Amino acid sequence: MRDFKVLVTEASKGEEPAWTELMTRFEKYVSSQAIKRIRDQSKAEDLSQEVFLEAWKVLPTLRQPEAFPFLLRRLVLKHSDRILRKKDLLGTELNPEITKAAPRSGDTWRTEVLEALDELPNEEKQLLNLRYFGEMSYEEITEKTGIPIGNLKNRLRRSRELLRRQLLNKSDRKDWLEVLHGPMAIAS
Repeated sequence: MRDFKVLVTEASKGEEPAWTELMTRFEKYVSSQAIKRIRDQSKAEDLSQEVFLEAWKVLPTLRQPEAFPFLLRRLVLKHSDRILRKKDLLGTELNPEITKAAPRSGDTWRTEVLEALDELPNEEKQLLNLRYFGEMSYEEITEKTGIPIGNLKNRLRRSRELLRRQLLNKSDRKDWLEVLHGPMAIAS
């Protein structure tokens, strides 16, 4: 059985047999970490595939082969956090029946954000949904909408500003500045 550092070095040079052996060796580790984080077997399997796919992509840039297990762990954390955030968002924010119902204590801000988002012009609402609820990168949004990336960043900035104004006008609460831009925004 070869040392995993040798396999990492070979795989980073594009040798698929070395990569296959690495995946076989670390598959249980990645799977157990994924299940521990998201507690869903089928999603954990998908997450494991995403982790190995991304690891394959970044492997040539890995400077120290002994860091490979840490890379896998970091990727598991990254992808599981994305899945958990999306699950939370889909479970509350994007479900209109839940948001129109009387808010539970502590959920008032969510309701206000969703109502303010609903009142935005359609294009701004769509861009914010793609970026934050759909968790799409600028490149993915550009590909989907055809908006050049520079223009997209400006439109998203303006959309966030519109949402911030909506929230300030709607709730008359200055603490929205803290929620949206941090404590330094209040001073400006």
